[in-house]
Amino acid sequence: MPTGNVLPGPKIAPWVCPSCREAVPRLLPNGLRNRVRLTERNMVLQSPEIHAALTKVQGLRATEVCYACAEIYQELLGTLIRPPWEEGDARSSPGLNDTGIIGALLPIAGRGTQVLIFHAVHGTLCNTETEELRQLNPDRLTYPGSRGAIAPCVWSLYEDHVAELHSGAPPSP
Repeated sequence: MPTGNVLPGPKIAPWVCPSCREAVPRLLPNGLRNRVRLTERNMVLQSPEIHAALTKVQGLRATEVCYACAEIYQELLGTLIRPPWEEGDARSSPGLNDTGIIGALLPIAGRGTQVLIFHAVHGTLCNTETEELRQLNPDRLTYPGSRGAIAPCVWSLYEDHVAELHSGAPPSP
């Protein structure tokens, strides 16, 4: 018998999450499956420009990710992001005219999650960056601050996403 009268728990076989590429347990501590089936709504903002950019991303798309990655998808999708060259802290300076938006998160088998970042180029929404989720610098994430500084096509996409999130949320007391 182990010391302290502690019995070993059941052995849970791991699986490799295609997003984080880590061996994670198949079950969560509460007994539920540690796999979340992804839908387009969990991964992609609704915009014709974003859907056109998705066709250019090569690789087999995964349909399930671990619970932790699913939560990350929910938090990052539709978040405003600074250009890679812009330094600073989101708390001290809000988004500017060159602020972009995370338009899609795609789990690609063997390559992890690819983050598609969109910026306004001559007034049109364009996929300017594709970065791996593990390499994404969290200091680049920002908030709106003042409406007038963000390009209109990015701002309308951001507003639509926030409105969709609030429409599905339970009413606050």
